[in-house]
Amino acid sequence: MKSAVSRGVVAVSTVAVLGLTAACSGSGGDGKDKKPARADATSATAKLEKAALASGDVKKYKVEATKEAGQSGDSGDSGKSGGKATPPAGRVNPAECRPLSEMLMADAPPKSKAHVSRTLTSTDVADTTTTEVVLLAYGKADAENTMDALRTATKSRKCATFGDGGHRYIGVRPQPGPVGGDEAVSYKLASRAGEFLHRDRVTVVRSGSTLIAFRASNIFDPESARDDQQGEAAGLPEKFRDGVKGDPKVADAIVDAQLAKLGKLAGEK
Repeated sequence: MKSAVSRGVVAVSTVAVLGLTAACSGSGGDGKDKKPARADATSATAKLEKAALASGDVKKYKVEATKEAGQSGDSGDSGKSGGKATPPAGRVNPAECRPLSEMLMADAPPKSKAHVSRTLTSTDVADTTTTEVVLLAYGKADAENTMDALRTATKSRKCATFGDGGHRYIGVRPQPGPVGGDEAVSYKLASRAGEFLHRDRVTVVRSGSTLIAFRASNIFDPESARDDQQGEAAGLPEKFRDGVKGDPKVADAIVDAQLAKLGKLAGEK
């Protein structure tokens, strides 16, 4: 029997998207507004860094800055997310499903002003969960528009299955959202990689200009599932079985910690 470490390691990723209002500079093509825009981005990044989870914020979890895409060493304090980049325009088909795909990407979606990222891993060696918390700064109008686009996409029959470059997402379904914030959108989806099925559940909550999007993921491995059934029949303790049978769920402890930290910082203003 193969262990959870050697087969289908469970990865639960939670993306927290925080839209912190930043002053918008005027439009124009002469380049005079570039410095104010850079200053706004720097200010937004500083706010995101302060709001991001740190060591000690969540019991039994180690918190680290997430590596950049293609980065081999430590990411330091920049904390920009690694993994897939935001898909270029026209790559997602149907195009109206793009908002769903953007919440699975590594870098910042359009309209966001800055982003930082943290990766959380459990101190319990038996817990293979990995949690990624990405914070992005938005203006209030863009935060509201993002929620509208997400809600529309989750309800669209065209988005029940959609493509994003080499990825094909299936089983897209709206899910009940949590209580809290001004509004919430939740959905689940999956994609195949050979014999494996990668499953995601994404929940996005808006509170004013702040978006908090939590993403949970796991990998279903048919061989491990068969081993689990055999192990259960043989009386093998559950902690020694892979147990990746159901859809992923967002970790309450991480969600609560991020919401609490954001609320505390908002109260200090």
